Amino acid sequence: MRVYALRGTPLALSFAVAAIITTEFGLGPGFASVGATAGILYVRFLLPGSSSPYAPGALIRLAVAVFAGTVIVLFCERQRVTGLKLRGALSTLRESTAMLAQAQRASNSAAWSFMHGDSKVRWATGAVEIFGLPPAESWTIEELLALVEPEDRRPLIHEVVTAHRFSLPFRAEFRIRIPSGDLRWLEAQGTLAPGTTQWSGLVLDISSRKKVEDALLRAEKLAAIGRLSATVAHEINNPLEALTNLHFLMASEDNLSSELRAYLEAADGELRRLESIARHTLSFARTRTDAGPIDAVPVTINAVAMFQSRCASRGGVIRLVSPDHAMVQVPTDELRQILTNLLSNACDALQGQEGTVEVSLQREGDNVTITVRDTGSGIAPDHLDRIFEPFFTTKQETGTGIGLWVTRELVQKVGGTIRATSSLPAAAPEASPFRTTFVVTLPSGEPPRPSGPPSGS
Repeated sequence: MRVYALRGTPLALSFAVAAIITTEFGLGPGFASVGATAGILYVRFLLPGSSSPYAPGALIRLAVAVFAGTVIVLFCERQRVTGLKLRGALSTLRESTAMLAQAQRASNSAAWSFMHGDSKVRWATGAVEIFGLPPAESWTIEELLALVEPEDRRPLIHEVVTAHRFSLPFRAEFRIRIPSGDLRWLEAQGTLAPGTTQWSGLVLDISSRKKVEDALLRAEKLAAIGRLSATVAHEINNPLEALTNLHFLMASEDNLSSELRAYLEAADGELRRLESIARHTLSFARTRTDAGPIDAVPVTINAVAMFQSRCASRGGVIRLVSPDHAMVQVPTDELRQILTNLLSNACDALQGQEGTVEVSLQREGDNVTITVRDTGSGIAPDHLDRIFEPFFTTKQETGTGIGLWVTRELVQKVGGTIRATSSLPAAAPEASPFRTTFVVTLPSGEPPRPSGPPSGS
């Protein structure tokens, strides 16, 4: 009213300044600003227009201004304290969230929540790494179930539905196939919040644990087989010795026909092979003194002849392609065991239909390659990666899951390699009738070839 520059300015502007000071600096400076505002109001505006310094009207106006300022300061102080608490809580929440994310990454887990009636599952940090899906706060149930292996999908749904029906915690282990094609084992755990329809829990990646469990289980099975094989090898020696003696007596007869004598010679070879197998069963780590070199061609010819009748009974034929000789650094009985396992599987793959099993030998530098392929039923892609695992078999009633594992161990023990390729009939190229191929590479027993012409030539 008296200062021209402030004429028309409301008194609330001063209280706004007091509110700002209180919000930024606290209760003390806020009350000081209110006191300064009241003093200026009284000295500059109220006192000059009053008849006395203690005029009731001026004092009442001053008291109203002080009360209004006090209310504003207290309100702003409360807001300031509340803001500080909220900022502290937000900071703590961020720290907790960061720690939770770090813990989830370290444990290969992710937290989730699901509200019954909603079609989406909401995830915390870590789900992207587990499921391999694009980053998102939520995915639909259908998107997640599409990743679960078909064999595990129904048990997982049954576990979840049962837990929801009876409001019980649930726990389920299942496999998923992530978009990159890798297979992972997951464990899902969840509980229902009391009095609500919201489920929450964790999903853990337990692939490493499953691999360790499988390795331990295989080790236990192999140890049991080792003990059993030692017992069988010991117990089989007595009847084997009796059979050998009976065979010798039969072969000593002078009136045997040439055909029968040929059968007895073949039986003698098989008896010797049985004796060798009993002596060396599952003893792959032992150093052999008869490691070669041997000619692989006659051993292969004998193995093919042994399986010709079995293959012919299924309407198939075994074809051999080989050079005149191919020396390999492998014990004779172990090479025969390798060929026997591969030919047995190839004949079984024909499944009673006409087909061909081809065995070929080829010298390639310092190695000899043995290829066994067939026109049988082929191996499914998800089984191809596991065929060399012990106890894995696709022959439900007749297979033991040992043959190919033994073959790989024998090949690797002498420094060779074995690999397999296969395709199902619908996916096989029309130009090649063969479905499954095993390629065994063995170190050659040939003397090293000279790298250049002899000196003086």
